Amino acid sequence: MEERWNLIVICADTFRADFLGCYGNEWIRTPNLDTFAEKSVIFKEAYAEGLPTIPARRVFFTGNRLFPKWRIVEHKGDPLGWQPGWHALEEEEITISEILQDNGYITGFITDVYHLFKPTGNFHRGFDSWEFIRGQEADPYVTGPRDTVDPARYLKTFKRERRIHPLEQYLLNVRERKKEEEYFVARVMNKACKWLSDNIGNKPFFLWVDCFDPHEPWDPPREYADMYNKGYGGVEYIVSPGFEVPNPPEHLSFAPGGSVDYYSEDEVRRIRALYAGEVTLVDKWIGRLFEKIDELGLWDNTVVVFTSDHGTLLGEKGLIHKRAYELIKPETRIPLVIWTPNGEKGEITAYVQSYDLTPTLLALLNVEKRPAMDGRNMWKLVEGEAESLHEYVITAYCSYLSIRNREWNYIVTYRTKNVPRVIGGRYLEPRLYKLDDDPQEEVNVASMYPHIVEKMERIKDRIIGTM
Repeated sequence: MEERWNLIVICADTFRADFLGCYGNEWIRTPNLDTFAEKSVIFKEAYAEGLPTIPARRVFFTGNRLFPKWRIVEHKGDPLGWQPGWHALEEEEITISEILQDNGYITGFITDVYHLFKPTGNFHRGFDSWEFIRGQEADPYVTGPRDTVDPARYLKTFKRERRIHPLEQYLLNVRERKKEEEYFVARVMNKACKWLSDNIGNKPFFLWVDCFDPHEPWDPPREYADMYNKGYGGVEYIVSPGFEVPNPPEHLSFAPGGSVDYYSEDEVRRIRALYAGEVTLVDKWIGRLFEKIDELGLWDNTVVVFTSDHGTLLGEKGLIHKRAYELIKPETRIPLVIWTPNGEKGEITAYVQSYDLTPTLLALLNVEKRPAMDGRNMWKLVEGEAESLHEYVITAYCSYLSIRNREWNYIVTYRTKNVPRVIGGRYLEPRLYKLDDDPQEEVNVASMYPHIVEKMERIKDRIIGTM
């Protein structure tokens, strides 16, 4: 019987594609991922379908579109449950881990993404083993003593209240961290290396490795930020501006501090350097995982994937941090690099979407996908069986929808029966960007091209009509 390939998927949260050398960045230091990409297939125009964290992973795990079917399921204890798609997997949702488990794979899941393991979460379903590394972001891991940390060092305004501030919570979680090996991405990748060593005899296997970095807090070891911004002596703004607001509103989208005007030019440069430092830190520790794959001789029988759930904004549109209503390329495009033992390599510029990943991986493993799966096999683009899969790509985030093709990006506020009110901000008039003339997507030309707006509206109505 022919040996079945193993599968390793590495997902790094909030990793902008344009912060990788293999995606054209000439100043970032990402040697490990760039070397990996040189021998792999790079999908240059991959886009997330549903945002943010939980919806994005639901799309990845199931191979299905979320929009417009997604709904709001609020749960006690999860302040983010007001977002569409931010809830536990449904009984009828079948995940890649369950499919591979049913086909004889040993399945493992290693992550520090605490949203996946809230009391309402069940994203470890279908995994034979799973490990949750506690303490990322506002994970309620450590409750005191509160006077051992000082959030005011990282914020323009801070007032200690009875309820623990999200940044205060994070600082408590990491207050005993001293060495780089104790940073979250290092711990995730070291756990993944151990899992591979322990399960080398359990073939075939599937391992999903999911690290929350480079999501904020952007607090790499100082030398990593200094690679990109030497000599800075000011405040390290390691969290998104929304954290400046005590008891923030549900969406944070219009919270004070969202604008780059809130910071000096030096501070904005430092924020970008902090993010870049996070990226380089992540690259280093993914490199350790690649070394383990090499040490165990797994390249010859293992499909290896690197991707992310979404990007973020670092000054684009005058904003810091992702925004539901600003579905422009730095936020919606994702890195997607796939290695197979057959050694295919090169660049694919056709549009692909995050829900295409699972059907593609199942096809590579010769495992039949479920008939109801929305995603398409991207490998047909690699093998020359198809020139394109999608005429346009869509990204939905709260109450906002982007419809993007080669010429235009159309962003509109939508309503459906499942999302009847505006979530994640306020109603905004439709925006249309002409990409050839305006690649930064800064000038709304909707009033100049009413026929294009009408065409995009028809596409939107057709998509919503599929509910």
